Amino acid sequence: MAFRLRKPLALAVAVTAATILSGCVGTGAAPAASEGGGAHTLTIWHAYAGQPDKVAFIDWALKGFQKEHPDVKLNVVSAEQSSYKTKLQTAMSTGQAPDVFYTLPGGFLKAFVDSGQVLDLNDELKKKNWGDGFIPSAMESVTFKNETYAVPIDMDAAVVWYNKKLFASKGWGVPHTWDEFLSLSAKIAADGEVPVALGNKDSWPATFWYQYGVMREQGSGVVTGMANGDANASFGPKASDAAGMLQTLAQKKYLPTGANGMSDQEANLLFMNGKAAMVLNGTWQIGMSADASKDFDLGYFPFPKVQGGSGDQSDAIAGVAAAFAVSKKAADKQDAVDFLRYMTSPAVMKKYVELRKTMVTLKGATTADVAGPVLAGIVKDVVEPAKHLDPFYDTTMSPKAATVYYSTLQGLIEGSTDPASAAKAIDEAVRAGK
Repeated sequence: MAFRLRKPLALAVAVTAATILSGCVGTGAAPAASEGGGAHTLTIWHAYAGQPDKVAFIDWALKGFQKEHPDVKLNVVSAEQSSYKTKLQTAMSTGQAPDVFYTLPGGFLKAFVDSGQVLDLNDELKKKNWGDGFIPSAMESVTFKNETYAVPIDMDAAVVWYNKKLFASKGWGVPHTWDEFLSLSAKIAADGEVPVALGNKDSWPATFWYQYGVMREQGSGVVTGMANGDANASFGPKASDAAGMLQTLAQKKYLPTGANGMSDQEANLLFMNGKAAMVLNGTWQIGMSADASKDFDLGYFPFPKVQGGSGDQSDAIAGVAAAFAVSKKAADKQDAVDFLRYMTSPAVMKKYVELRKTMVTLKGATTADVAGPVLAGIVKDVVEPAKHLDPFYDTTMSPKAATVYYSTLQGLIEGSTDPASAAKAIDEAVRAGK
């Protein structure tokens, strides 16, 4: 996922942001420092368009880098997450890779690594102990066969978010088990509200429901194990039960009407406007909810326990959401690496936490003073108590497997596939590893 849109913006704005010309920094006007004739041109692609908190961060970061490197002329291209992935894959397949590019970790990045298009950063990470500053588990998602090909930027954990003021006004209690969750959803629906905001037009929002279902029913580490060639890793019989959990929400009409055709932005508006009571999303939800009305009070709870499930019920979905890598074809690799160093410096990482209210991969940067009480609470209540942190399935899978994964979950929601068939299709796609 990770990859996650916020308030609806006009498409024209997103298109404009995606076509920033040479010398322009971020999604706004170019600062004066970038207008001069730099000795080098560095082409940077990123997927921070479409959300105000993301745009605020990348504009700030790019202007800071430009100020520190006035001899480098920036050619910045941005897009929102879904269109960005397609754009980058097309560029890679035609040999037109940008110098520096935003990437998902795991299988998405590995496809480019396997085709020989990404610079190995091992030697650079050893200089001045740069690599030692990262959380070790975060580095695993961008490291293949002991070689690291990107620097991880942020980490997200997925929890169930709810409107505390709405719950209090209705007398609804926070559920602790899946049965309690379904009972609560029935009450919410009977009261004329949408129990769960889900806009699955871009496919990734539904993934958390299936993954948590597998984790609670069967256990964590399934997709990671399969991706790493573990012959014993498999979606077992209980994966069908996990798929059934998502389909139950759709069949009981606990999701918005037409969830597969609704964007994540539209679903989030339902949630923030009190028209939907809950949403399962990553910690980026904090930033997405920053502009909600005074009648909205963001709360969270861990994904409910599944009674009888064989997985550890404390486990949480948490993993690297995004990273930056350097193309092997970069004209000036030192400028490109300098940009990665800058983006992962303490000052920039703390600013990221402050503006986006999400965890970062640099040790000691996600502090309470910049993270705020909600994020700090999730670290304390969800991340730290978890026996296992399972990385996002779709970023761990190969791109082809992820495509099957997305379409299969859409089929579950619309009712065109059954839970057993869905679990089998996902298992086969991940096992194929292509």
